[in-house]
Amino acid sequence: MITAAMKQRYFLLNCSTFVLIFLISFHLQASPGDPPDKGGKNAKAKISRLGEYQGYNESNYKGTDYQSLYLAMPDSVKLAIDVFLPKKLEKDKKLPAIVYFVRYGRSLELRKMVKFLGNPFMGHVKKKEVDFFTKHGYACVIVDLRGSGASFGHRTMEFSPEEVEDMSHVLDWLVAQPWSDGKTATTGVSYTGTTAELALSSLHPSLKACVARCNIFDLYDDMVMPGGIRQAPFVDVWKKSTVNLDNNTLGVFGGLAKLMVRGINPVQGDKKRVQLKAAVKEHEANFDIFAGLFRIEARNDVDKELGLTCDAYSIHNRIPSIEKSNVPIYRISGWYDGGNVGGVIKGYWNVKNTTKVLIGPWDHGPDEHISPFEKSKKVKFDVYTEMLRFLDFHLKGIENGIDKEAPFVYYQMGKEEFRAVDSWPLNNEEQQQLYFGPKGKLSGQKSEKTDSCSIYKCDYGLGTGGGARWNSLTPLFRYADIEYKKRKETNERMLFFTATPTTEDIEITGHAIVDIYISAAATDANLFVYLEDLSPKGEVTYITEGCLRAAHRKISEAETLKVAGPFHSYNREDMMELVPGEVALLKFSLQPTSYLLRKGHSIRVSIGVSDIDHFELGKVQPESVMIHHSSQYPSKVELPFIKSKS
Repeated sequence: MITAAMKQRYFLLNCSTFVLIFLISFHLQASPGDPPDKGGKNAKAKISRLGEYQGYNESNYKGTDYQSLYLAMPDSVKLAIDVFLPKKLEKDKKLPAIVYFVRYGRSLELRKMVKFLGNPFMGHVKKKEVDFFTKHGYACVIVDLRGSGASFGHRTMEFSPEEVEDMSHVLDWLVAQPWSDGKTATTGVSYTGTTAELALSSLHPSLKACVARCNIFDLYDDMVMPGGIRQAPFVDVWKKSTVNLDNNTLGVFGGLAKLMVRGINPVQGDKKRVQLKAAVKEHEANFDIFAGLFRIEARNDVDKELGLTCDAYSIHNRIPSIEKSNVPIYRISGWYDGGNVGGVIKGYWNVKNTTKVLIGPWDHGPDEHISPFEKSKKVKFDVYTEMLRFLDFHLKGIENGIDKEAPFVYYQMGKEEFRAVDSWPLNNEEQQQLYFGPKGKLSGQKSEKTDSCSIYKCDYGLGTGGGARWNSLTPLFRYADIEYKKRKETNERMLFFTATPTTEDIEITGHAIVDIYISAAATDANLFVYLEDLSPKGEVTYITEGCLRAAHRKISEAETLKVAGPFHSYNREDMMELVPGEVALLKFSLQPTSYLLRKGHSIRVSIGVSDIDHFELGKVQPESVMIHHSSQYPSKVELPFIKSKS
């Protein structure tokens, strides 16, 4: 639940954000950027490498032209579309287009007193992103999906087949425009990053590239129910956000937003907002996904109203058609991007037309630089420039060498550097096993005792606070910087096991896997496991985490998707109750990471049964659980160690 203190922090953040938007927007309007030199003594040398790109673009940028319109689908539902083109486009000039299929409003309308900040005022897709790509010779097209924004119709479900069908018709219209060269690419962040990849399943011939940023690959395991445990607080906040957007009532986003923003931007010509009001009225019939999400607990549970499972709306369910498109995909995420970073790697492993992957020290967006080795939260890497390299190669045929580079780039936290590799997991990865033991010890040796365990008295008030990886997924849920504070105090409320200090720097890059043998006087339990760094001074730093509901512990041999560690189907028929008093194995992977453990520091594994800030409590709540670490039941963590070269 969202507390009063959380709302107050969000309001202050909201005020700061709008002041920042004011200053940035004023700067962008006053100084749109100098046109690049078309050659001569000031021409830039051609450079194309990770995050750096110059000397390839010859466009003479004079600003951006904007138009908006309604486009009718075959069933007569009208979609609202914003089109941004380079200003004073040369006669007969043809452009490739970057398309955004958005759920959160293609653009906003400001009130008269602040309209100078932008008309339209950009919403989910940022103005600086649109300006960047139009400056480099692209059209940007932003579409309100049916049942959202200023578009008509209603939503039968999120990521529905109707959405994909609409995408195909929009692309048909787009390539018929006089300025179009017939080539398109999709991109976006979060929901828009997900629709960017879903669009490939339409098999539209114009699609030449996709940059999927922080998207949802497996709707069940990466977003709604990681480890089979529902992200109830996030679902609740996302519900408030989308319902208010669909109803064109933005007061939920704070008093300043209500003061400055009139609402969703109407299409040009709809001055009295007649069509906008009619469209919003149709949104009242939108499917209540939130009620639907609370009607399921297993992956293959069929929603009674939809007659379909959660998987029916997930990207991974469309892999065959996405692969058939042959459209190259660039996947971008961050180590602290909720559960989506695991989805990026699953996409890399399971979708053959994934040609590039970039994982930075970021949250969702990315909005912040999160590495615990850096004080500044400012994102230093130029994501737009990296996207431009990819798009220029695939849409403009510019031989900039991006196709010759290693396909997988990740950020190593500690060394604070990007590294390019040919595969994931890394070829030089060494799996090191550390076993739980009595008195909270973690060591390389199994216990020789035949009966050894630790008892944890369950604390169901424990959470990771407002600065966790899960808070970055939607603005209304983001009321603090992503930073895991007071981990030492949190540890005291969990059961933890600590290794001896390392004698050298150790890089942990990949997916840690835990084997935890538990027993309880109950039929179920939720387990949350945290990998942490204990310094010689006693400071505790979060590295990564994972969770699993005991009822979903069965390891399935029918692996339908390549994943890190053991495969859990989360299907109804594979659910198993705990037998009270009997020992059961919970084996699962943690979220991937790349972290440098310094010499003299120790690995710590902490175990709890709740994260009330981000996950709902289980229906069954044992008073205590026993973590076994005997010769017969050797609980352990398996770490992907890579010794530091320095």
